[in-house]
Amino acid sequence: MTNKYLPTIIRLLKVHGFEDRYNDIVYCRPLKVTQQNHASMSVFFGGDVQDFTENMQSHRDNKNYLKWNLENTAILLRSHFPDSHIIVIKPSRMEFKTFSCYKNFVKCNSCGVPEHSENYNSLMHLQKLLDNICDQLKSMSDDDIEAAEELSRNALVDLEESSLYTTKENEVSLKDNKEVAGYERTTVNFENLDLRLIGFSKGCVVLNQFLHELNHYSVTMSALEKPDSMSRIKDMYWLDGGHNGGKNTWITAKALLATLAILKIRVHVHVSPYQIKDERRPWIGKEEKSFTETAKDVGVTILRTVHFEDLPPTLNVHFDILKVFANSCSS
Repeated sequence: MTNKYLPTIIRLLKVHGFEDRYNDIVYCRPLKVTQQNHASMSVFFGGDVQDFTENMQSHRDNKNYLKWNLENTAILLRSHFPDSHIIVIKPSRMEFKTFSCYKNFVKCNSCGVPEHSENYNSLMHLQKLLDNICDQLKSMSDDDIEAAEELSRNALVDLEESSLYTTKENEVSLKDNKEVAGYERTTVNFENLDLRLIGFSKGCVVLNQFLHELNHYSVTMSALEKPDSMSRIKDMYWLDGGHNGGKNTWITAKALLATLAILKIRVHVHVSPYQIKDERRPWIGKEEKSFTETAKDVGVTILRTVHFEDLPPTLNVHFDILKVFANSCSS
């Protein structure tokens, strides 16, 4: 095998998950070389507009937000969590090339507005995806790895002052660290890694569905019936959650939120005026306030930050949360 080590960034198409569900994903290997048992996995669900570069480029409006494409987002997340394997999951459909529809994770209408249920097998789908991403990285031919990695490299768009693909100061050469386990393609194993789940904007509907299922499994299922991934979830990030519907942007049910405390999952809430101060959608701010207060009341470890309070609530401010959320947090 010529390409012995994991690719820096690679686009994997039609990764098989639960039953007949498939998702395209972007994988980015950790920036820091660390022992495999000290690594983690960060799984990201993005918002409306965010897509592969070529799709955003072909859209009259979305090309203005090209720097938030999926590959760029993966590299940005890696800078926030340098010891983590990054998985960016593309929505199964983009209505009008704009509205993210995560129908493989939650029942939703054509514009991605969710209809939550106690069990949609979304946690099982996530687990199967992660298993098959690992298998695919191991089994792909050198030629396929090179082609897919080149596709992702070419999709990267300069992020202002950021250096996206490599930096001499902090990009670790795996070739110089052959003794470190876990970064060779043939031996990579995601099975026991802690999970960090991140939802941004529309992507928070997936985290909300996970919360319904975590409660369902905790209450009704034996340990043998629960997805293995369930016990690995350590942190969940809600980043400026919002969708096109008129309610249920944030979970407010005490029983569901109490599940987070029972499972000892740390919760991180990052919001901006774009969502919580939107006069056209006042329920978002009210629901987020209820989410945060109820979570605290039932014993959830929760950290909340409001960003850009003094700036106009523009879409650019909304996206900028992705740059700053890992750098600051206050209770």
